[in-house]
Amino acid sequence: MAIKAVYRPDDELMANAVRDLFEENGIPAMIRSFQIPAYDGLARMMRTAWGEVLVDEADMARAKELLDAFLAPDAGDAGKQE
Repeated sequence: MAIKAVYRPDDELMANAVRDLFEENGIPAMIRSFQIPAYDGLARMMRTAWGEVLVDEADMARAKELLDAFLAPDAGDAGKQE
């Protein structure tokens, strides 16, 4: 079993939302944070992402499909004008 990064979120909130999305759809997932609490944001300066969401390589295609749908702009808003 090979674990691969499927998404690199900008913050912890998005990491949790994506992990929950995968798990609700039967894909086991985990989060790996790049943050180092003792260095208060230093890791953020070295890497642009907050961390990464990991899934089994066998689930990668389905996870990407779910992620693309989750991140896609709402089609219902396409015709709205301000």
